[in-house]
Amino acid sequence: MSIYGLILGICFVVGITFFQKNNKIIPKDKENIFLILLLIFSLIGARLYSVINYWSYFSQNPIQILNLRGGGLGIIGGLIFGIIFILIFSKKNKIPFLNITNTLVPIIPLCQSLGRFGNFFNQEIYGINNQPVWLYESILMFILFLIFKKIKFHQTAIYLIYYGLIRFFLEFIRLDAIPVYFLSFGQILSLSFILIGFIIIKYENSHN
Repeated sequence: MSIYGLILGICFVVGITFFQKNNKIIPKDKENIFLILLLIFSLIGARLYSVINYWSYFSQNPIQILNLRGGGLGIIGGLIFGIIFILIFSKKNKIPFLNITNTLVPIIPLCQSLGRFGNFFNQEIYGINNQPVWLYESILMFILFLIFKKIKFHQTAIYLIYYGLIRFFLEFIRLDAIPVYFLSFGQILSLSFILIGFIIIKYENSHN
């Protein structure tokens, strides 16, 4: 196993353990299948985002798409596919979507913070003038993890807004950003996260 894979494995264990300890939403007989499918969806989304990001390479080396040990998992793609799965699961099982995400979200920043060290060992996610973008994001996400120890409301919305802002500004110095007119693909998705976060706050306030 590569160091990258080991770090990801640790992140998964930390996230799963936290959810199982704090889960009061999903019935215990459905908890394992929920976590397994969430992991699968998130990995597929994360890999798909990376493949799109580095299409010039993967189009010439398609077999490498399956080589997860070599790195290449985009957190934005993982979040999007994870959200899609939770929406499907919540609707099918008649469990409020935000009840599920608010249980998961407090541990995600810590997992992201730890996971970025996998990028360090793979020598990736650097920016202009060799700036360690991975380290900037790791530190900022750890700060959010600490914030969540104090804040117990609007957690899903705060996560989306906070991470959206972080990713939006870090995209300016990332060397692997996909340009889309005057923004990057990641910045467009980041702005979408921010917008959705504010919509969620408005929704939660109107239902309290």
